[in-house]
Amino acid sequence: MFLFNNNYEVGVFKRLSDNNELVFEVGQEEYNLTLNDEEMADLEQHLMNQENLLIPFNKSTKQLILDTQPNYDEEEMEELMNISVGAEYHGED
Repeated sequence: MFLFNNNYEVGVFKRLSDNNELVFEVGQEEYNLTLNDEEMADLEQHLMNQENLLIPFNKSTKQLILDTQPNYDEEEMEELMNISVGAEYHGED
């Protein structure tokens, strides 16, 4: 992760327009950024990861700081939990 300094703020997602324009608010200022398809996918992943509408933003470069690491797959986690429960029944740790 990164450390915050004077250039970084946290913006609040407001809306996406039809032409891939992201509108978000940082403090009292509203920003409009036009995103390409890759940036749109990154934004979607970030919003799913965070489960909120906050977006870190570098004011000097006008770039979003997005968490794009995929979360654990729920089916995979459920399978691992079932394996763990099965190991208990067989006396394994």
